[in-house]
Amino acid sequence: MELTERERDILLKIAELYIKSGEPVGSRTLQKAYSLPFSPATIRNVMADLEDKGYLFQPHTSAGRVPTDEGLKIYLNSLFIALGREDETLVNRLIESIRSENLTEREEILSKVLDFLQESTGYVGFGINLVENLTVNNVMLLKVSSDKVLIVINFYPDYVVHKVIKADITERELAKISKILTQKFKGKTLQKVKEELIKEIDSLRREISDIIFRLNSHILKSINEIDYFEVQGAPNIINLVSGDAERLKRVIELLEEKTLLLEVLRKFLNEKKKIDVILGSEVKPEIPQVSFVLGKYSVGFQNGGIVGVLGPKRMNYSEIIPLVENVARAISLLLNK
Repeated sequence: MELTERERDILLKIAELYIKSGEPVGSRTLQKAYSLPFSPATIRNVMADLEDKGYLFQPHTSAGRVPTDEGLKIYLNSLFIALGREDETLVNRLIESIRSENLTEREEILSKVLDFLQESTGYVGFGINLVENLTVNNVMLLKVSSDKVLIVINFYPDYVVHKVIKADITERELAKISKILTQKFKGKTLQKVKEELIKEIDSLRREISDIIFRLNSHILKSINEIDYFEVQGAPNIINLVSGDAERLKRVIELLEEKTLLLEVLRKFLNEKKKIDVILGSEVKPEIPQVSFVLGKYSVGFQNGGIVGVLGPKRMNYSEIIPLVENVARAISLLLNK
């Protein structure tokens, strides 16, 4: 619903005050806090209009107003425009810290970064390597013992998946199958490889081509295990729900089950924006007091994954948003050098 300039200005100021205090904001409080050039009566009229439009609500008859989730989203969108600054000091400090520990694997870097996020905010740091957009460079099958085969899948630009399976196949057959699989999947994204493997496995099941069927099944299983999800600072969850045991349980379930959260993260990954805030109510109605600040990092020209902070809905977004954005930027620089 369209907002006038005055309505928008008052809505943003109410959201800002509410996030700082946690208390409903009254017209006199607002007028004094910002030395507004109009009377409390005028402010009350504007607040009533904003309530009618669904951007504010009044928890009690005698209380001030609180932003609804729709109102909070308008405030957050204004922050994305106002912020977006690069913090070279933070980025360089994080990169140097990671390099000083000789961390090179994605999972090691992600773990270090999430620890930094949870320590910096006091909230929960989380992240995931979503590599479905990476493209296959080659597939190698190597005999490591009489009944074991090493499957190695190299992705461009610099990611490797490997798994040892039980299979009694000659080196000659392995070389032939490696060549066939590389020709079939080279240059294709991980998502496309998954789709083709599923179709081929169904076809092979009917044909009872045992060796290729088992190999493809193991390759598919390895690919499905690539997405690496990690959480740091889990004990901080208890601070996010104000001692509400039921909502604490819901937040823990969300992080443990992962399916719903992964769906939200994948949706964000496919959007053009590099930073976003997802309110808890948008993920699951039972957790309205929390929110997720998300930032993308890249590998080459593709999205490589997401880092973020799970915190209270009233967190200091003007600090957390640029923090997450610059941490994601540091990961991108590390993975692209």
